[in-house]
Amino acid sequence: MSDAERLYQTILRNAFALFPEMLAENVVTLALMITGILRGRNGQLSQIARKVRYSGQKSSLEDRFRRLVRNENIIVEVEYNPVAQLFLSSLSHARLVFAIDSTKMGGNCICLMLSVHYKSRALPLVWVVFKGRKGHSSQALQLELFEAAKAYVPDDCQVVLLGDGEFDGSQVVEWLEAQPDWDYVCRTDETNLVFYQGAWVSLRDIPLASGQETLLAQVRFTQSNQVGPINILAVWHEAEQRHWFFVTSFDDYKTAQKWYRKRFTIETLFSDFKGRGFHLDATRLWKPERVSRLIFAASIAYVFTVFLGVESIVSGVYHQLVRSDDYYHSLFQLGLIYLDHLLNECLDFPALSDLRPPTSFAHGYT
Repeated sequence: MSDAERLYQTILRNAFALFPEMLAENVVTLALMITGILRGRNGQLSQIARKVRYSGQKSSLEDRFRRLVRNENIIVEVEYNPVAQLFLSSLSHARLVFAIDSTKMGGNCICLMLSVHYKSRALPLVWVVFKGRKGHSSQALQLELFEAAKAYVPDDCQVVLLGDGEFDGSQVVEWLEAQPDWDYVCRTDETNLVFYQGAWVSLRDIPLASGQETLLAQVRFTQSNQVGPINILAVWHEAEQRHWFFVTSFDDYKTAQKWYRKRFTIETLFSDFKGRGFHLDATRLWKPERVSRLIFAASIAYVFTVFLGVESIVSGVYHQLVRSDDYYHSLFQLGLIYLDHLLNECLDFPALSDLRPPTSFAHGYT
């Protein structure tokens, strides 16, 4: 049996288990697409098709993929739920750390995604694709994504939401303030006005010394919308020799800083989806709903790859595959290496199950 066929059979078996309500023909096509993404690491449907064992014409397989991404019966928000449960189940008793960001994907399309932090990686949780420019998602769209993510959060589970300067709108901050179990740290622009010491001043005009880091407690934000009172974190950016500012619910600046450092994981997720991994940015799809279904297939492939990365550590086989005096590879990179090893050595794939709790194994790659 070829490598492509072995991988496909593994994916197909797990896909039928994950999607019992999906039309069998769609499950088969989805499994073929995931196989092609894992082997080809290219976002173009034609390139995905070339990496799959298929008895018919490759152009016919490409058409089959095209029908899948056009299929309006594939509702991503519904179908992805069992995949999300594979990793949320291992995190449900801990504080969930969400990060939100956007990236260009497809023809003039933007993917706005909310991820969940797992060990040193971010895993895709919910997303929406729309026509537009990076950094210009509406607050309504952001709130829609927050509500979708909130539906996954168990009762009484604490959440930390991390975002850059795109996610500091007044409606967003008001929504976050209204969530009793949610904390947040989101960057905000230095030109925004806050009510500080009896006057409205821009953040950059607040008298802070070079290198000073502090928390401005209980201020009104901003003059035009007057949300709050909330806290403002001021952090010194050494490279730019200026302060960065953040809206936050935390009342201690060191705690807010500690959590915000985890935001970078969503950027590495996008990098894994694009130039450093699956190269989804090469796709020629241009309709948002079709790009979203491609991301659906790639997200399953991504979670499967991270699962393999974790299993390579737990089983100890990673000592055989890479330098093990330290952690030089991310869970995603380890998963790809382990995948090649399983195929090259004709070894059985580990049974796909819930991801292991992040506290159950060591991995310090950042």
